[in-house]
Amino acid sequence: MSNLYLIGFMGSGKSSVGRRLAERLGRPFVDTDEEIARREGMDIPSLFAKGGELYFRDLEQAVLLDLAGRSGWVIATGGGIVLRVRNTEIMRNSGTTIFLFAREEVLLRRLTGSEASRPLLGSAVDAAERIRQLLKERRGMYEWADLVVDTSDRTVDQVVDEIIRRLELPEAGGRNPEKTI
Repeated sequence: MSNLYLIGFMGSGKSSVGRRLAERLGRPFVDTDEEIARREGMDIPSLFAKGGELYFRDLEQAVLLDLAGRSGWVIATGGGIVLRVRNTEIMRNSGTTIFLFAREEVLLRRLTGSEASRPLLGSAVDAAERIRQLLKERRGMYEWADLVVDTSDRTVDQVVDEIIRRLELPEAGGRNPEKTI
């Protein structure tokens, strides 16, 4: 059974959707950012402060390589994991990728107030402008995914229902929802 990788910009719902998807499928779940923080014994902002973004991206790739060796996991990735082509190759070769996206105004609403926990926003004088800049820089970097799902103005369960339906994934206990979104 291959892994399911959730990719997308920060605030798109990867962690929330990933947890719920794993629960519904009866699969193990891991968030790459949480795994990096656990392994290193410090939160993501502290890791960025310690070694910068390049240092963090090296840790991220090492964790991804380890997780890619597992089978049947739901893996929520950090928004910048696609910045390295090698990471996209790793995910493509070890699972199915699901690109979660949301409209810019939805991301701005979701990310407002989270600057302290998001190092790429924390030092920005204008977080909204920094979000727009990052979205522009990353435009086109996620679209290679096997499945693209809009999370704008939708509940976690609505997004999970769509993923399960479109990928025809069996739910834990053998039930599959028949409802459409």
